[in-house]
Amino acid sequence: MKLSIFTFNIWGLKVGSKNRNARIQALPDCLTNNGYDVVCLQELWCEDDYQYLKESCKNVFKYIHYFHSGMIGSGMCIMSRYPIIEHHYHSFSLNGYLHMFWHGDWFAGKGIGLCRINVNGFIVDVYTTHLQACYDPSNDKYTNHRIIQAFEIANLIRITSAGSDLSVLAGDLNCDPNNICYKLVCLVANMIDSYSACLNNSIEYTFSHPQNSYKNANEINRIDYILYKFNEKNLVVVNEHRHSLPHRVPGQNFSYSDHEPIEAVFEISVNTSSTERNITKNSGIKLENELFLNVLRSSLNMCNERNVINPIPYWYLVILPLCIVFMYTNTYTYPYINIFIASFIVFIMWIYNLVIKRTEQNCVRGFCHRIETLFSYQ
Repeated sequence: MKLSIFTFNIWGLKVGSKNRNARIQALPDCLTNNGYDVVCLQELWCEDDYQYLKESCKNVFKYIHYFHSGMIGSGMCIMSRYPIIEHHYHSFSLNGYLHMFWHGDWFAGKGIGLCRINVNGFIVDVYTTHLQACYDPSNDKYTNHRIIQAFEIANLIRITSAGSDLSVLAGDLNCDPNNICYKLVCLVANMIDSYSACLNNSIEYTFSHPQNSYKNANEINRIDYILYKFNEKNLVVVNEHRHSLPHRVPGQNFSYSDHEPIEAVFEISVNTSSTERNITKNSGIKLENELFLNVLRSSLNMCNERNVINPIPYWYLVILPLCIVFMYTNTYTYPYINIFIASFIVFIMWIYNLVIKRTEQNCVRGFCHRIETLFSYQ
């Protein structure tokens, strides 16, 4: 049996996404006419866009689930030709900062979504996710966040996928294959990259592709993935791994998104040499693997309390109140009002700093304890 899984970050920001309406209008034709069985979308953040795609695709994808989360929604949706029998969403414990509102990750409530799908008797767990973005590689404030998110993804897949015939993670990991986050997901969840598993592979880059109209020559990378693992009761082969859409919207001079979509075509069959279900391949962690241990050590070195910073630098607490006092000096007759306003702002910012910093510290401690627990089983 063949199963086609498609993933696409559609760059659906309400503000700042160029040609969004035209790009969304062009999506239903390619989603419904290319033979995909399961479609995973990220950055679908506008309710009108979701409703349009849902209505336009419902004749082909009769089972559609959007993962509601956060203030503006996770932006993630799974469409399936086959029945979705269960679904689950896990919000990441660290998700960016509230005061960095122009980044938007905190407002989305990012996480990992799961749809369990019955594909002609085969149980297929399809996960989709979108990790914290890196906005400044030279000064990445979100290293702890991204590493903990990757570990939470891997743990959720490892725990929930034991009963499935095939488990697939399709989404935007916001990191390249050399990054510790990619390695954590693959090794802790025991997953295989379709990119490396497929001999007929036509993919080079998924973000800022040289032929993409929105490309940035300094950011060319492969950050979107379709990873998988399967139960030893079955045989799974990746027949195709490709960009299945043109680099431009037909008749237009712009691309479908600043990302390139990925399609992986799986061939699933029963392993006749196996007489009983063996979940070792689908859930086990091979602690004797030296690469795995090195990744855990690197994760502990990179994600630790020393890297937890004050979200708002302390010098802001001095400069901002002084500016307020200066601006309002000639406005109010009573100087005590200026002092009160400045003191109140300092208090609020101090409380915010404390809450956010302690939350991140505790999340990092929890992550370190879980890694140490894995080491203890050696």
